[in-house]
Amino acid sequence: MPNPDAIVLPEVNTIAVRLDPAQTFINSMVLIRRSEDLSGLNPWIYETAAALSEEQKTRHSLVIIGFHYAVLPTRYWKDTPSYLAYMEKSDPIKLRDQLLDFYINYECSEMDADIPDVDIDTLLADKEFFLDYLVKKFTTEYIDHEIESKAFDLLNDPPEMKRQIVSHLNFMWEEYYKEEWQRIKPMLDDAVMAFNQVDFNNMSRGEIAKYIIGRDVDADFFEYVGENEQIIFVPSAHNGPYLGKFDYKNSHGVIFGARLPEDTEMHAPDLSRNEITVRLSALADDLRLNILKVIAEEGEMKSQEIMDKLEMSQSAASRHLKQLSATGYLTERRCSGAKCYALNEERVQDTLRAVGAFLLCE
Repeated sequence: MPNPDAIVLPEVNTIAVRLDPAQTFINSMVLIRRSEDLSGLNPWIYETAAALSEEQKTRHSLVIIGFHYAVLPTRYWKDTPSYLAYMEKSDPIKLRDQLLDFYINYECSEMDADIPDVDIDTLLADKEFFLDYLVKKFTTEYIDHEIESKAFDLLNDPPEMKRQIVSHLNFMWEEYYKEEWQRIKPMLDDAVMAFNQVDFNNMSRGEIAKYIIGRDVDADFFEYVGENEQIIFVPSAHNGPYLGKFDYKNSHGVIFGARLPEDTEMHAPDLSRNEITVRLSALADDLRLNILKVIAEEGEMKSQEIMDKLEMSQSAASRHLKQLSATGYLTERRCSGAKCYALNEERVQDTLRAVGAFLLCE
C-alpha cells in the first residue's frame, strides 16, 4: 500500500496582491461615470470626464452602467488589449445573457420576496416590466431609468449592443487610458512588489485587509467570502480613498488606492506622494474640515445632526461624509436606523506623521 504521506497537497495561497489590468481599466471607467458624485479621486478621472462630449458621456454611461455586467471581466487578463480582443470576438447573445443572468441570480434581502421568478425571455418581453424588476432588485437609488431604458432596447438587439460596447471600450482605451496606463504601471508595480515582500501567515484576513488598504474595513467585509476562497488585492492609481470589488470563480477581488506598506523599507516616492495626496485632498475643503471639527467637539453624530448643525443639503453631506469615511478620518456605523459618524483620531495622527516623513525624508 502506498504511503499516504508521500503525496502532499500544495498550500493554497488565499491572499494575493497583483495587477489586474482589465479589471482596473473597467474600474477606472466606472469612476469616470461617477466623478460628479465622488470627490477625492485621482485628477485624471475628472480631467477625462471633462474631456468627453455630451454624446460620448451618454454612450459611456450606457456601456459602463447599462451593460456593466456584460463588460465586467469574469476572469483574469494579462493586459487590457487581450481583454478587448476577447470582447470583439465574443458572441453577442452570450454577452447579453451574462448580464441578464446576473440580474436574475442576484440575491436580494428577504424584504424583496415579492420579486417574481423570471427567465431571460420574460425580462426582454416588456420594457416597463424590465425596469420595475431592476428597481425591485437593486432599489431606485441604483437604477437610472433613462440608461436602463436605452439598454433594454439594445438587449433586444445583441449585435448592435456588442458593436456599441466594443466601439466605446476601444475608443476609451486608445484615446485616454492607454497612455495613462503606461504612466501609472511602474507605480502600481512598486506597490505589488512591496506587499509581496510581506509575510501574512500570522495575520487574520481582517488584519491583512487593514494592512493593505491602510484603514479598518467593515465587519462584514469578508462575510460572503469562503474560508478557502482567494482574496486578490489590486492597486489602482485612480481610486483615491474608495474601494472597488469584483468576483471570479473561487476568488474575490478588492481594488484599492495604490500605496506602500507603512513599515516597508522600499523607497517609492510616487506611491508615497499618491497616498498623501489622497489624504490631504479630503482635508483640502473648508466644509469637510468643519465636519471633522464639529464631530471632534460634539462626539459621535448622526448624519442628520451634521446636516442640521452645518446647514448642509443631503447630497452635499452624503458626498463629503463618504469621502471622509473612505479616507479613514471618520468611522461609520448604523445606529437607530441612521448612519453615525465619529472622529478617527489615530488616522489624523497617521496623516501628520506621513506628511512629515515624506517632506523630511525620514
